Amino acid sequence: MRIGLFTDQFSVGISGQTTSVMMLYNYFKQNGHTCYIFTSHTKKLVDDNPDVINLPGIPYPMKNMKEYRFSLFVKRHIKLIEACRLDIIHVHTEHYLANVALAAKKQLGIPVVYTLHTMWEYYLDYLSKPLNKIAHEQLWRTVRLTVFPKMARGADMIVVPSRKLYNCRRRYCLGDNMVVIPTGIDLERFRSAAESKRTDNKTVFLYLGRLSPEKSIDVTLRAFANMKNRESAKFVIVGDVPSMNDLKKLAEELHIAGSTVFTGAVPRDETVAYYHSADAFVSASKTESQGLTFLEALASHLPIYAIRDEVIEELVEDGKNGYLCDSEAQLTRRMDELCVTKQPPSQFKPLDGYSVQDYARNIFALYEKVINTAP
Repeated sequence: MRIGLFTDQFSVGISGQTTSVMMLYNYFKQNGHTCYIFTSHTKKLVDDNPDVINLPGIPYPMKNMKEYRFSLFVKRHIKLIEACRLDIIHVHTEHYLANVALAAKKQLGIPVVYTLHTMWEYYLDYLSKPLNKIAHEQLWRTVRLTVFPKMARGADMIVVPSRKLYNCRRRYCLGDNMVVIPTGIDLERFRSAAESKRTDNKTVFLYLGRLSPEKSIDVTLRAFANMKNRESAKFVIVGDVPSMNDLKKLAEELHIAGSTVFTGAVPRDETVAYYHSADAFVSASKTESQGLTFLEALASHLPIYAIRDEVIEELVEDGKNGYLCDSEAQLTRRMDELCVTKQPPSQFKPLDGYSVQDYARNIFALYEKVINTAP
């Protein structure tokens, strides 16, 4: 099969979307298929691989979206796409490259699968923080009525990674031609023991991921600061921009800077060691569409201590492989208990259906179905 993966985010750091695209690309190439990644970034980021095709655009003027591109002339790329003789297009974005993909479908008749990766209502600060603050619902209404209906009309099938997103299909103006296919991870990589990052015998709480407001890391910092047994604990935060400086300042204000470690960005290969060096993974995020770091933690047999959310409820059995907390105060109590008992929940079930192979095979089966049934 000849497959085209379309994404605006391929070169924008580490994200669930980028991870998903690379997993599919590697699997399809290893299994004898022809696969291209269509993206829009500076040439120096993508010229190492001839399968990565750069479709130039103009940078967005917004500070938080400067790595994204836009163009009103999407049809100029049709001949290049036609030369690739694609059997299927898989869109992993709603922006510029989505418009290119939908134009290719219209002119070339190539079937389109679209994956919704992000709960965009929680990310509107990236468009306009002042406007989102004073008129969130109006801004969200504008976005959902201009962005998602075109995807619903243009895609032959829509993929979401969790039941949480599936249940939001009406709010996102999407139809019922939707299927849940969880994004997988390399389970064996996280099961393998790695060199320990521990430097003392303190109880280690870990957060790993992007440091941004929608992740509610401020909540976990306050929960940690309110612990009675904080002196016997350490909070390790692995990640980088955009909120690192703000979080460091908050840690100082809460008087926990001495027991909070900000590692900054670390190579992806080193994340396994951080999971295996911690006693619990802590999260207060309620904006996850799936939460790949939760899967990575569980694959590493690291229990999750989290504020309750639909995504977490799909993965965590309360008291068995983690704790689901209904408040910041309850999260603090659970963290305190771990410092005293030193006995985290440890009943981990196999993560059936969440491997890279499961994900790629399910996506490929969907491609075949769409190709056979699309007009």
